[in-house]
Formats: sequence, structure tokens, C-alpha cells
Amino acid sequence: MARRKSRKKAPARRRSATVNILGIAEGALIANAITQGVFNADLKTFFMSTDGGGSATSANARAQITLRELISGATGGSYGTSGTSTLAKVGGGSSTISYGQSFSEQIKENLNDNGLRMVGSLIAIPIAFKVGGKLAKKPRALVNKVGKMSGLPVRV
Repeated sequence: MARRKSRKKAPARRRSATVNILGIAEGALIANAITQGVFNADLKTFFMSTDGGGSATSANARAQITLRELISGATGGSYGTSGTSTLAKVGGGSSTISYGQSFSEQIKENLNDNGLRMVGSLIAIPIAFKVGGKLAKKPRALVNKVGKMSGLPVRV
């Protein structure tokens, strides 16, 4: 058998890492759908809330669970889904009332209220980005070409 000619392997070309803007947008929309479904708070409120999702006396605020409340609950504090309040009685004295539900019960209620919409979003968002990406293939290629020529590490 004849000996094969050996070929030198071409050196691997190194590509600079680029940031995919549409990938980031898709990930943010999926994360928003999950936080809305499980914690009843949009992504901004979940991460940026300083007061536990709003006024603690409103029913909507007790249904919202933020990252701050999760950290508080994990370190021995309150999750912010329930609490007690002392009310002064007319004529003297006071009474204590409890409001809200436990953390697990609140998660269950949030999933019952928002779960179907969350699952629908988790299915529809990737499909929409895939279809939209195929429909906008040529304009995206043009934008990516201009970005590469300008040296920006960003692609669409």
C-alpha cells in the first residue's frame, strides 16, 4: 500500500469572544417569566427591590417575593410573605393579628396564579426568537459584518 502524503494541520484560528445581544435579551425574557411565575415579581423588582416588593401592608406585596427576602429567609429572617400586626383598640389595649401565608404556601399560590402563563412564555419565547432570527437573517448578517469591521465584540 502506498504511503499517504502527510499534511500539516492548519493552525487553529482564534476568534475573539463576542456578546450576542439577542441571546442576552432571550435569557432576560425567560428569567423574567420564571420570576413572574414563581415569585410574582418581574425581574427588575426581584433583583432591585429595597423594600420587599412594595408596601408590606398590600396583598400584592405579600404575594411578591424578592431576592432580598429570599436572602433574609435563608439567613433566619422573614421571607416577607407573612407577619403580625398590633392594632390599638378603642378604649385601651391592643390586639395582634396575623396576615399572609408561609413561604411554601405563597410559592404554591403564585404558581397556581401564574404557572400556566409562565409555561406558555417558556415555550413561546425561544420559538419566537428562533423564527424571528430566521426571518431577519440578512439584516442581522449585515449588522454583524459592520460590527466586525468596526472591531466591536458584539453581534446580533
